Amino acid sequence: MALDYKNSRLGRMLAWLVAVVVGRGLALMFRTCRVRQLHQEYWDTYYTPGQSGILLTWHRAAIFFLAHFGGYHPAVMISRSNDGELLARFLRVMGGVPVRGSSSGGGMAGLRAMARFLEGGPRRYAATVADGPRGPRYVAKDGLIRLSSHTGLPLAPLMWSADRAWRLNNTWDKTMIPKPFAKVIIDFGPPRSYLPNLSKDDLEAARLDLQAEMIELKDRLDAMTGYQDPA
Repeated sequence: MALDYKNSRLGRMLAWLVAVVVGRGLALMFRTCRVRQLHQEYWDTYYTPGQSGILLTWHRAAIFFLAHFGGYHPAVMISRSNDGELLARFLRVMGGVPVRGSSSGGGMAGLRAMARFLEGGPRRYAATVADGPRGPRYVAKDGLIRLSSHTGLPLAPLMWSADRAWRLNNTWDKTMIPKPFAKVIIDFGPPRSYLPNLSKDDLEAARLDLQAEMIELKDRLDAMTGYQDPA
């Protein structure tokens, strides 16, 4: 029987221990990486002056970005499942703010909670993965477009790649983890804003356009670093 991370005292203690050890260990390792950030002007113009915003990446990139942007304390949607409880504790260790829900089951409640978080003060950020929580890989969902449309806040796609990285081939997203001292390149796409009350057709068109841009961003960075992404 799987250990209950939510209702069992032992489970909660173990979840915190795993989160602290793994989270801090990864953070220390990532500090050895040589990070180059492209299009810094997008971040400076749209986010640094006190504005809030929404960040979107592919699922394969999530672990490194949680550490890299954890200091901005972004809200991240985490499922209500038992495994989600472990992820929520890991997220807190990395600096994020877990919001419980997902695009499958409780998704609308999760998006409303993220909207309340974003509207609660200046310089607040939401972050998520476009193809989460379970894929298909590189197929974007429309939840964060709806969140941007509802709040009026810009949505910025971003991605990273590395010249040396571990790839978890047994995961559906082929998770990437940069190796110590790897050269990491981060890039942003131009932040986008969406009108309120998008029609179903407009929402789908926006989703496909965003998906195409994010795939192009991923492919360009992989070409720059020499990373071979499996088909």
